[in-house]
Amino acid sequence: MNKSTIVHLGWGLVAVLAFLAGYFILPSGRDDAGVAARRGNSGPGSGAQDGISNGKADSAAGESATGSKSIEKDEVARMLAEKITLSEADIGELGQTFRKSSDPVAKRLAFSKLIQGLTADNALLIREQIEHKDHRSAEFQEFHYAWGAVAGVDAVIFGVDTEEDDMKPALAGWAGASPQEAMAWIEGLNMENDARFDPLLKERKLEVTGLRHHLMSGIVDGLADADPRQAAMFVERMVAEGQADPGHMHIVTGEVLRAAENPLEASSWAEGLPEGRMRNEALGRIADHFAEREPAEAAQWAQGFAGQPGTERIFWEVGANWAGRDPQAALEWVNDLPEGQSQQIGIRGSLNSWARRDPTAAGEYLQEMAPSPMRDAAVAGYSTRVAWEDPAAAMSWAESIAEPERRQEAMVEVGRAWRHRGGQGLQEWLSGSNLPAEIQENILTPRDRRRRD
Repeated sequence: MNKSTIVHLGWGLVAVLAFLAGYFILPSGRDDAGVAARRGNSGPGSGAQDGISNGKADSAAGESATGSKSIEKDEVARMLAEKITLSEADIGELGQTFRKSSDPVAKRLAFSKLIQGLTADNALLIREQIEHKDHRSAEFQEFHYAWGAVAGVDAVIFGVDTEEDDMKPALAGWAGASPQEAMAWIEGLNMENDARFDPLLKERKLEVTGLRHHLMSGIVDGLADADPRQAAMFVERMVAEGQADPGHMHIVTGEVLRAAENPLEASSWAEGLPEGRMRNEALGRIADHFAEREPAEAAQWAQGFAGQPGTERIFWEVGANWAGRDPQAALEWVNDLPEGQSQQIGIRGSLNSWARRDPTAAGEYLQEMAPSPMRDAAVAGYSTRVAWEDPAAAMSWAESIAEPERRQEAMVEVGRAWRHRGGQGLQEWLSGSNLPAEIQENILTPRDRRRRD
């Protein structure tokens, strides 16, 4: 009996035993499973984000609203720990099973064997076995994560010449396995003067800032797997140096939420971080996660932060999430908060969310409010949401805000939304407004152009 016959008989026996042991014990392949995009207030999603096109888009910090990830990193780590040696013939036969078998268990077992046998030397051959998969699929992402873990920068740079999203998972794998090396690499990276990045920067015309953001997301993702606190400190340092965005902290917090038994455990971790913007970003992300699932419990938790500087986003997230389901309950909670910034941010988030759900009812509620800082905050939240449907009406609301600085802030935000919707009538309105010339320019000039200037 030749080797090929033995292999095929062996795999047939494995598949039968696997089904007898229970079909759902092993994770099945997830064809075309999209990398989940982070919703909402921080903005990033899948697609051509941050100036990155042709499949190089950042997938929102790599996490879904539930905190789950398309890369099963715990499983990849287990597979890499159970190393085996594969010949070229073995790789070819396993690849054939992975590509052609109609048995999902056999396909997953074949893929696992390929990862177990992955080395820096045979990575390209193994990649040929999985390159038919969509770049968003679990297997494609898992392979590049594993390749980054075993080959480091070589796996990352390979992605410069491909159309798929493979650089970020490779970076995550490298940072998880060798954090100091990966951090030193990104900190010293000078893409403008590195010819290896010419295909991305000169041929595809990607912006350096967007590409760096994308690569940084991969590094932070991998660091968060190994040591969330180290990842948080790295993000804080890189933000201070202007090489990262505070939103990268959401990646770290997402990993903490994924591993935590409940949001309160994640909150304890965030509260232990040094005071500052990164701690506040983490708490805000936890508030969003918590309030999306258990708004009443999240509201009770949030009350412990009332009045603490820098924690305002907690109250926005709780108010917005709760008002999206039960506006009256959210407003009762807000009205019971101590007077001050936390309360005002809470009502602003509540009215912003309520305006999305039922702008008529939210507008009627505002009509009944007496003039006060609370009403100003509520109108600001309402107007900046309504601006996307009816910018002229939203501007009328924004102009009714009594406090000058808050009124100008709301008018600018409404004006930008108006411009994004086509800007019909905006120039005429600006001509009759009392906004300073520099503020009018900020409304009319796209944000990316202002950044370049």
